[in-house]
Amino acid sequence: MSKNDAHRGETEIVVFGRHPVEEAIRSEGVEVLHLAIAKGRSSSDRKAFRRLAHENDLLLDEISRSEMDRLTDAPRHDQGMAAVVRLRRVIELDAYLASLSGPAARHPARVIGLDGVTNSQNVGMVVRSIVGAGIDGLLWPLVGQPWINGLVVRAASGAIFECPILRCSSIEAGIAALQGAGFTAFGLAADGESSLFASPPPHRSVYILGGESAGLSSNVRGQLDRLVHIPMEGRLESLNVAVAAGLVAFHAAGLLSPKFEG
Repeated sequence: MSKNDAHRGETEIVVFGRHPVEEAIRSEGVEVLHLAIAKGRSSSDRKAFRRLAHENDLLLDEISRSEMDRLTDAPRHDQGMAAVVRLRRVIELDAYLASLSGPAARHPARVIGLDGVTNSQNVGMVVRSIVGAGIDGLLWPLVGQPWINGLVVRAASGAIFECPILRCSSIEAGIAALQGAGFTAFGLAADGESSLFASPPPHRSVYILGGESAGLSSNVRGQLDRLVHIPMEGRLESLNVAVAAGLVAFHAAGLLSPKFEG
């Protein structure tokens, strides 16, 4: 079992690298519990980190390089700087669905989910598109993709702190729960019968994107209400999942110009 697997689903995570740590401190989407810096960093870095901790009333630990390695599990990426934070925007899918009752039911609801996307870089870039487009949330299963970790945070450039995470046991269970609440479930696939842009999204809709190599799993395909594709020119058959998610997110949010439809 990897370190990440041992903490799967938890809201307390380790963020590392100067920029992600600074983003965490600025964000209202996380509670920063304490900071850490490796003793091998320059005196100017340690002084700046001490000032940062003081200005934000945070505990700062100056730890050895080996202790930092154990804390972040990413010695090539952590830059000798880390923070332990608690994510505030992680909620259970059932709680999100309950929030759609009453007057909120009149408002459109848009969700994106990932089926077997295991590359943390891609997951982080998908998060950026979801936040940028203002999608209601990212359906995040506890199996089949990495839990929120430092590499996802780095790829998302801090957007993970602002992204509503809808936690569910599996992608299949998440889709079923959304459909039970009146969501139409779309799957992005090269063999989709219609263009993603052919019609506006229904009042409640969830879009599922498959893994980097295998695409949508057979179980998920069998659950979906409709398969759609992104029209492609030339010989190119598909886009990187993070690029595709950007198009899906902005279409689902109604932010793409009509000239791109067809």
